[in-house]
Amino acid sequence: MGNKPKKNSMGETATCPLKPKLVKITVIKNATQTNVTGAKNWACVKKASDDVIVEATTSPNNNATEWEKITWSGDSGIEVPGKKNQRKLSRTTSKKLHIKAELGGVEKDLFVWVLWAEVTILTTGTTPANAVQFSAKYDGTEGLGAKSYNGGNSAVGKIVPVGKITPAGINAVVKSGWAFKRERMSHDWDDGNKSNPGNGANDYWNTAWIDDTSYASYQKLTPDADDKIYDRDAPNISAFGTNDSETYNNFQQWVEWNTDVCSDKTGWYWKGRWKKSESPQVTLKEVGTGNIALPNTSHFHP
Repeated sequence: MGNKPKKNSMGETATCPLKPKLVKITVIKNATQTNVTGAKNWACVKKASDDVIVEATTSPNNNATEWEKITWSGDSGIEVPGKKNQRKLSRTTSKKLHIKAELGGVEKDLFVWVLWAEVTILTTGTTPANAVQFSAKYDGTEGLGAKSYNGGNSAVGKIVPVGKITPAGINAVVKSGWAFKRERMSHDWDDGNKSNPGNGANDYWNTAWIDDTSYASYQKLTPDADDKIYDRDAPNISAFGTNDSETYNNFQQWVEWNTDVCSDKTGWYWKGRWKKSESPQVTLKEVGTGNIALPNTSHFHP
């Protein structure tokens, strides 16, 4: 014969309490699945504050008594004060975090990708294969740097900014949401006069940084197999309707993800001079990394 159900003092059949089990874990704060591939993957940008908060749900009661029995492992962070079912994960370092929780024989896990990019400005060598090519434009080559063309009467500074994203393998997880931003500050001169002084989009004698982000057709913003994204730029000087033209420019580039800044700002510069009476007419062409002191007086007409 089988065991008979036990009865309480009132003669009623007693039921055994359900064993606590883990139902799920999820991120509730400071990371997102927007533009992230994979149900277990979450992402955020590296930051010194605003820890990622992961929360566990349990059954049957989802209360503090059950939460105390959860076992956290992997990149488990630290407990949120007063919340036994929550953990804080630091986002101060770019890395792939793997957090696990177990209760009642049920284990759940998820990944938090803490994103960051390092921007490098390529001013020498050739255009990377995965960047937008220059093709027949300007000097008709993929050589980077300050190049003359049109018989030495025009010049261009050909550069490729590269954003190397971490952690490794991000190309399979965070394929979209990326942006490559650029600002410029220019001190240009036309026959010794300031060229359109002001801080508008079409002004070229500035006292503040002006948005100079490339058109989408010049960028490759889906990370390649090396976890890199690419921009392209080519400031130039030629016959601009004056006898003497001078251009001196500082630029700064950075990466964003989901509109959050995701890199430090990296500087580069371009400067050139063009004189109608000279042969060849370009008398200076130079492009390089870092920023320069922009002149407050004209070279040709001091």
